[in-house]
Amino acid sequence: MVAADSSRILHVVDRVEGGVPKAVRSYIENSPREFTHLVLSPFQKGQPAPVWQGLAVEHHDLGPGLFKRIATVGTTVDLLMPQVVHAHSSFPGLYTRARRIAAPVVYEPHCFKHDDPNTSPVKRALYRGAERFLAPRTWKFGTLSSHEENLVRALSPSATCVSIPNLPTVASRPAGHGSLTSQAIPVISMVGRIARQKDPAFFSDVAAALRSKVPSARFQWIGDGDPELRRGLEQAGIQVTGWLDNPGVAESLASSSVYVHSAAYEGFPLSILDAAAQGVPIAARSISALEDSGLLQAGDADGVAGLVAAILSDAGTRELALAANRSLLARMNRSTLHTALRDLYDLKGPDR
Repeated sequence: MVAADSSRILHVVDRVEGGVPKAVRSYIENSPREFTHLVLSPFQKGQPAPVWQGLAVEHHDLGPGLFKRIATVGTTVDLLMPQVVHAHSSFPGLYTRARRIAAPVVYEPHCFKHDDPNTSPVKRALYRGAERFLAPRTWKFGTLSSHEENLVRALSPSATCVSIPNLPTVASRPAGHGSLTSQAIPVISMVGRIARQKDPAFFSDVAAALRSKVPSARFQWIGDGDPELRRGLEQAGIQVTGWLDNPGVAESLASSSVYVHSAAYEGFPLSILDAAAQGVPIAARSISALEDSGLLQAGDADGVAGLVAAILSDAGTRELALAANRSLLARMNRSTLHTALRDLYDLKGPDR
């Protein structure tokens, strides 16, 4: 057993694709240097999953199965003796809080399941009840938006919340490379896991509405996921790229004229920051998680299609969208992330 170390942070992550592990990797890569990060996540073929490739931290296998994972968390904490366990998303929140473990738990939901407007009221009540039961076992909550903090307060009014700014996961586009809104065949993109939360049907509806305004427009979904939902996108004439590495995502975004975010609910999406970093104007579905973002938003598919058409045709609207990008990136940067992580883990002071 190792000696207790006041800077060891154990990240518990059950996903190996999509935004959550990319966010965790971003935290680690942009972390203040006084932290030592450890990752407990499912292995693939006996090795850490490809999403962690090149990340120079100690990896441990979360393994399969609900009850085995709960046990694995406990034994791993006893072995590694981290100062803090950071649980990322709902199931790791359960694995780390189902029984008492020998370290305080920071829980970052990366969006609450009971916030899903498409889930039945009965299921939402069950999810909310589970979160309320586990909340007293949580040392701190990491939240990605004021809306998410409000959801935490509804579960536990006395909870300690720390706002965590996400960062882009792709390099910023060099200055002087403008967006491609004037290209002859405009490309409209969405990035994310093909899942009900990201609402690919809404993106298909935006495509249908926009084709009546901009017949030449082409649509792409950057990512992969549920096979049935993927078929629905392809049947709607939308190209699906499959999972791409970060350079591939950056290249696909750089070729885009407008980024459309179609999700029904969120924590705060990395893909929006990636689009902003690539200088792509954004038209977003109006959801609670984005209410403080400053992005151009509309509540339905016709409205989002109208925003896209305006961005493509009107320089003033396009500049409003790009100004919102710049403002967003100014608030979500490495310096603000450093401050947030120190607050989250209770380690203060300058970089060492």
